[in-house]
Amino acid sequence: MAGREAINQYARAFVSIISKREDALTIFSEFRDVANGLTENTAVVHYFLNPSILTRDKVKMMDKLLIDVGADGIVRRLMTTLVKNNRFNILKFLLEPTRHMLYEELGMVEVKLTVPVALSKGMEARFQAAFEKRTGKQVVLSTQVDSGVIGGAVARIGSLLIDGSLKTNLVKMREKLTGEI
Repeated sequence: MAGREAINQYARAFVSIISKREDALTIFSEFRDVANGLTENTAVVHYFLNPSILTRDKVKMMDKLLIDVGADGIVRRLMTTLVKNNRFNILKFLLEPTRHMLYEELGMVEVKLTVPVALSKGMEARFQAAFEKRTGKQVVLSTQVDSGVIGGAVARIGSLLIDGSLKTNLVKMREKLTGEI
């Protein structure tokens, strides 16, 4: 993707600033909400990408919008910097690398757990504790229900896939049996 280097540069700079604050996750959450709100509104996107509108007017508009919603000063500075540097177009691509870098900086890891039925809060807590023990990091657990998972669970921790589903175990057993016969 064009602009990947710029995206990573802005993400690193933003994370280096907010990771020093105790409310880093709150600031990131606010940034995510602001970015999603702006990029989902086509009129706003057209305004900030319109080359016939002066940059200083775009900066004033961005600042006004963010003051009106009560955005944190750091979020406002990032957003106005993006507008000043004609980088509003990378905003929607900035969220994922920023989240990933922030979690890494704060010693956190996201675990995506796919299960056949919804988990109770107690069971979620047990999974979270098990993943925290295994990774040695604070875990942000997100669960997804998929009826295609037969028994057990499938977890994704970054690029690591842990498939403890009964379905996969049966497939492996079948392959083992047919390969040995």
